[in-house]
Amino acid sequence: MEEKNQKLITTISFLRNFIKVFFTLFFNIYVLKIVSDIGFIIEINFLEVVFKFIFVFAINKIMTSKNAKFFYSSSFVLLVVCIGLLLVLKEDIIKYIVLFKLIYGLEEVCFSCPLEMIIMGANSHGSISNFEANMNIFNGIATILTPIFSGFIIEKFSYTVLFVILVVEAIMIIVISLYISKFYIEDKKLNIKEFWQKSKNYKHMDYIYKCMFYRRISAQGAILTLLPIILFLKLNSELGVGSYNSLFAVLTIICLSLLKFVNKKKIKKKFYIPFAIVVFISTLILVFVPSFVAIIIYYVCMNTFAAVIESESCSLVYEAINVDDIKTYNREHEVVFNIYMFFGQVISYAIAFILYKFFYNANILSVVVSILMFFLIISCIYLQKTENEMQKLR
Repeated sequence: MEEKNQKLITTISFLRNFIKVFFTLFFNIYVLKIVSDIGFIIEINFLEVVFKFIFVFAINKIMTSKNAKFFYSSSFVLLVVCIGLLLVLKEDIIKYIVLFKLIYGLEEVCFSCPLEMIIMGANSHGSISNFEANMNIFNGIATILTPIFSGFIIEKFSYTVLFVILVVEAIMIIVISLYISKFYIEDKKLNIKEFWQKSKNYKHMDYIYKCMFYRRISAQGAILTLLPIILFLKLNSELGVGSYNSLFAVLTIICLSLLKFVNKKKIKKKFYIPFAIVVFISTLILVFVPSFVAIIIYYVCMNTFAAVIESESCSLVYEAINVDDIKTYNREHEVVFNIYMFFGQVISYAIAFILYKFFYNANILSVVVSILMFFLIISCIYLQKTENEMQKLR
């Protein structure tokens, strides 16, 4: 990856994370305050998952070196459109929520598809983990500042004022993106069948796909929707939610900095499964000792142990393709692991929706979290197997 591009992409990712924090942390709270129905929130977030899955396949099919930068830059225009809709429609956004989720899903995929292609194609063995850790550290800094800032603006002023600020920031990102030089990706026809046959020769490919499947059931599934709601229902304050998330983000940066040290010293990574077990135990505490302290313990585990697992699983899924005769199949690889992740998310949201609708009780959310996080242990079993196989290939 060209150094100039790398710096610009990291800067954009840093700034974009200020906006993304709103959508991951406060948007569901915003909708909850309008409709007072957690089931509805689970449904619309699942709808977004479906849209993203369709867009991933479509964009990877037509993306080339000539239009990759267009897709990447257009994501920021779509981001302005999304925030603009919130600014104009306010609470009436519920009437157009399907259209909104479609546009936001397209924005996410237009951003992530080109980015994942250049990361997979431009990092040598061993460097992806550090690059991913660096990206996560910068994003973590944004996550420290954004939640408490956003929560303060919402409580002291309004959501409308926050939307205005986010629009201005999104326009700044558009300007910065103009300085990015042309992206290079493999210009070849998408051939998933051919890639699938070749990938069968590598055990680590099977392991990393299963890892991503179970990861999407657990730490990257419906939990991302449920956790901000659980914390908000306990605190009943956006500023409180933002303050605690800012505090937790500090822990994430510390852990990812330690991860960089581990990578530099080339220490063998045998900690995935123990980390996952600790996170799962924290969910059991959340279920059997339902208290604010239990929520804090869980959030601490998520922002330390689970953050490391997240960073490592992302770096390994990017690095997995960089071997022998499959290294040119980046787009096929992205489509396949997104298929695995899609079905993982379907299961995750199905469990959350069915249990919530059956019991129709906010307290069941903690039980749902515990059930889903059990699958993080299975994900880390495959993550460890992937790491072991990759060590043989390095």
